[in-house]
Amino acid sequence: FDIVNGGELALEGITFDGEEAPDGSGNAVIRTSKYSMNKNYSLYINRCHFKNLDVNHSFDVVKVFKNTFADVIQITNSTFSNITGHVMALDKETDDVGIYNVEYLTLHNNLFEDIQGAVVSLHRGGKDESTFGPFLDLNHCTFKNIGFGSRNKYKAALQLYGVQDIQIKNSVFENTQPITMHLVVGEPIVNLDHLWVENSNQIKVTGDQAYHIGTLF
Repeated sequence: FDIVNGGELALEGITFDGEEAPDGSGNAVIRTSKYSMNKNYSLYINRCHFKNLDVNHSFDVVKVFKNTFADVIQITNSTFSNITGHVMALDKETDDVGIYNVEYLTLHNNLFEDIQGAVVSLHRGGKDESTFGPFLDLNHCTFKNIGFGSRNKYKAALQLYGVQDIQIKNSVFENTQPITMHLVVGEPIVNLDHLWVENSNQIKVTGDQAYHIGTLF
């Protein structure tokens, strides 16, 4: 699927099996336009299953490009398994001038298993406080065997840089690379609570901003 300028894509109750996918450079199930957008897009995924995206070493689920911006990316009640790339690398705005690739990222009631890349890399660089996002809402998700691929440059299951509102709750992290958060500007709101993690080293925080980590099991 290609999302073009101002587009909206909603997927409901579909299984995507990459077992017979062609081996193409930059494989992805969903991608944005490679060209700059002047209108925002949105993406909704519910009750879908993505599996066997492994024909090459870097098969992503969602691939975005620089100068594209989503109002909403919402993924609910879905499963992702046996994937060599990233589920979502939303980190193409590296000029560090306060812009980013998505405003509201919502992940509710999903299973991520055997993902070689990161489930999410979300980047907002710079120190411009004129924008309030991005916002991450992650609840009731399970992560198993995440992030150990040799091409995962983030060395993380979730890589959050400059994200302004982080809510990660009621979720399980089993045999995963760390949750890494770099908190840099704007007094971000950061709450992690009711998480089952294998050890405390799975949460790594850098930067000079306050954050809250509640109950860990």
